[in-house]
Amino acid sequence: MTPRRLAVKALMHQEQAGYANLVLDAELKKCAPPLDGRDAAFAARIFYTTLERLPLLDYILNQFTKKPVNKLDAPVRAVLRAGLAQARYMNVPLPAAVNESVKLTKALGKASAAGMVNAVLRRAASAKVCESEFADPLDRLATYYCLSRPVAQLFYEQFGEEAFPLAAAFYDKPKTTIRVNTLRTNDAALTALLQSEGHTVTPGPWAGALVIEFAGSPAASAAFKEGLFHVQGLASQLAALCVDAKPGQQVLDLCAAPGGKSLTLAEAMQDKGQLVSGEFVPTRVPLLQRSFDRCGVTCAVAVENDATRHNPGWPKFDRVLCDVPCSGLGVIAKKPDIRYKDLDGIENLLATQQKILQNGADSLAENGRLVYSTCTVNYKENQAQVEKFLSANPDFHVVEPETALPGADIGPLGTLFLPHKTGTDGFFVAILERK
Repeated sequence: MTPRRLAVKALMHQEQAGYANLVLDAELKKCAPPLDGRDAAFAARIFYTTLERLPLLDYILNQFTKKPVNKLDAPVRAVLRAGLAQARYMNVPLPAAVNESVKLTKALGKASAAGMVNAVLRRAASAKVCESEFADPLDRLATYYCLSRPVAQLFYEQFGEEAFPLAAAFYDKPKTTIRVNTLRTNDAALTALLQSEGHTVTPGPWAGALVIEFAGSPAASAAFKEGLFHVQGLASQLAALCVDAKPGQQVLDLCAAPGGKSLTLAEAMQDKGQLVSGEFVPTRVPLLQRSFDRCGVTCAVAVENDATRHNPGWPKFDRVLCDVPCSGLGVIAKKPDIRYKDLDGIENLLATQQKILQNGADSLAENGRLVYSTCTVNYKENQAQVEKFLSANPDFHVVEPETALPGADIGPLGTLFLPHKTGTDGFFVAILERK
């Protein structure tokens, strides 16, 4: 199995629906013998690059095919898309992209289409496409920037002309950042250790944050296995830091999986006090506990819990974090499937978010702090939710964060991180305290 063939098979599988990462993992697991690390990484790059550029790839290909791309046989369609993605967006030399695509077309039993694939790719790879071709702003966002029509409309309605640099930023994945486990090491010692393992490390914007280029998988690092750090984006770190958890406090993380924020909270608590990390999905609870065990955290307990319902058996908490389920419209760079969301069911999601936020307030001690956060840039899930909460809870007010990133939009209803301004995931944080 070649990397290109695996990527094409994954693209064909993806058309039947499913989360991209699970589709790719399934194809990689079926591969016998398994691809080595370099080939698996190349297959993943082809798959994800094709997926995140799909509408634009089809727009270009349709100018040179007799039939619309969506009417072609599935293997031919996938080969054309993947070949064009390599030539235009992955710096693969055109002869290699074309020749390998032709060979793959034949290998997939579509030899009759090999000549067409050759001709179309050679012409499509050199075709000029300008943003100005799309006069209608929604067409530009949907086709040139590769977003579903509902996502394009939401961005344009909420951000106007700023929707275009925002959409462009989702092609650039934020740099990988880690959180230093201060229970076991410090920034300087971990930096030296990671550099000795061959990784490139630079200081982050605040203590305990490091920006890192891993030479391989983070989980393969000896420092990771020893529980000296966990991978966590800067915006996510900031949400946890805004909780301002202190040693000895009672702290609640209502929607804790996969656990990065809980680990940051436990480290801020110096592993003293009680951290309750709730998770609705039963299978994720042991994963949380394993993260605590790996990092030597003993003050935290992972529990199965419905965050929308108040638990009368719990004490009142000094700090509560509500990192609620959301549309994910801030992490498109990491999860290209989100580009093509239809946004159906958003009203149900908004209702769930409001229930969790209210439950967080009901679980809070008199002089406590409540933090609401999402990984979306959608106003309705962010500022509008805080505004609705404040109207129902007039004894609360929004507090400005003690720490922020350059470019963050700090407003009266919370702080918004837009990728093209902060270089992070799209994120929202609101700190709420009683007056």
